[in-house]
This record gives sequence, C-alpha cells and structure tokens, in this order.
Amino acid sequence: MLAYVLAYGLQLWAVSLGPVVIIQPLIAAQLVFALILGTFFMRRRADSREWWGAIAVTLGLAGFIVGTDPAPGSPHATDRAWAISVGATGGLAALCFLWGARTHGALRSSLYGTVAGLGWGFMIILMKVLTHQLAESSGGLAMLEVLVWSPFFYGLLVTAIGGFVVLQKAFAAGSLTHALVSYTVVEIVLAVVLGILLFGEQPKTGWVRGVVTGVSALLMLVGIIRLASSTLLG
Repeated sequence: MLAYVLAYGLQLWAVSLGPVVIIQPLIAAQLVFALILGTFFMRRRADSREWWGAIAVTLGLAGFIVGTDPAPGSPHATDRAWAISVGATGGLAALCFLWGARTHGALRSSLYGTVAGLGWGFMIILMKVLTHQLAESSGGLAMLEVLVWSPFFYGLLVTAIGGFVVLQKAFAAGSLTHALVSYTVVEIVLAVVLGILLFGEQPKTGWVRGVVTGVSALLMLVGIIRLASSTLLG
C-alpha cells in the first residue's frame, strides 16, 4: 500500500510537469522495471522473449514521445466536455464490470482489468486539473481549500481507490497476463485520448510523425503483451 501511495505522489508530480499525452504512456515502463527487479529478487534469469518485450516497450515509448511531441495544452475544459467524458467513461466501466461479473477466467480478468484501466486513466486526467489548481493557489490555506472544495479531488480518490480494488479482482479472476495487458493499455489509451480532447494536447502532424507514432504504439503494445506474460511479474 505504501508503494501505491508513493506511486500516486510521483504521478502527481509528473503530470504537473508536462502533457498527459507524454506522461501517461510512461506507465508501460513499470513492466520493464518489474522485469529487472524480478530477476534480482526471484533469482531467475529472464528469457529472450521477456528481454525483447522490454526492448520493444522502451523503443516504443521513445518513438511515441518523439513522434507525438504534443502541444502543452491547458487543463481547462467546458462543463459539457467534462459531462460527456465522465458519462462515456463511467458508462463503459459499468458495462465492463457487469459483463465481467457474469463471466469467468481470462475474460473476467480482461474486463475487470479494463475497468481498472478506465478508472486510473481518468484519474490521471483529474490529477492534471488538480495539480494546476494547487499551483494557482497561494499559501497552504488556499491549497487546503482547493482539496476540500474541488470535485476533482474527490473524483481522484474514487478513481484511485476504485481502480485499485477492481484490479485486485482482475488478478484474482485467474489470469495475471490478461489483467495486466488490459489495464495497462486501456489506462494509456484513455488518458491520451482525453488529454487531446479535453486539454488540447494536440500531437504534431505530418506523415513521418504519423508513421513513427503508429509503429511505436504498435511496438509498445507488443512489448506490453510479452512482458505481461512473464512469470517474473507474478
């Protein structure tokens, strides 16, 4: 639990420094670090498939960052945009959760993992707004008022805790691989899409950048799937 609290703190700091479109895909790097740490603590060598997965994620991340190079954007969105985003994300999460409750095994792990990914992807968007509000506050009392009165703070708590609880259900459903892949990919995709639509973090255009971004995203996806199947991550 302490590790999760520390991770959330680091995420708060990270999203305050740059666009969500760049920051959130870095979550895939957690699988690479988990693989490296696993080789030390579990005293087992990773095989070539696992190392190629780590390389694919690393190269994919680098290419995605270079290819997109998004505009800084602004954490200000209209009430209508927020209502649509909350409704669409919440509705999809509810549908996946109810569907998952009626299934078993790998499919249940995937669906619950998707719900967790939706929750944590939206959490990052809320983090971006909250850190901006805190940065605009002057003094400790003003920052405390932001935390007490901002709906984004309570939304962050709900998505953070809810995502954690559902992810544990995804793991318990039986397939660690399906849970890891679904929540990691969905979390990244949702945060990137909402970063573009809500905050205007538009990637730079051009066919070369488009090819680099597309190939890098595919490479990252392949790497995530390979790493998620590693026994070192269990």
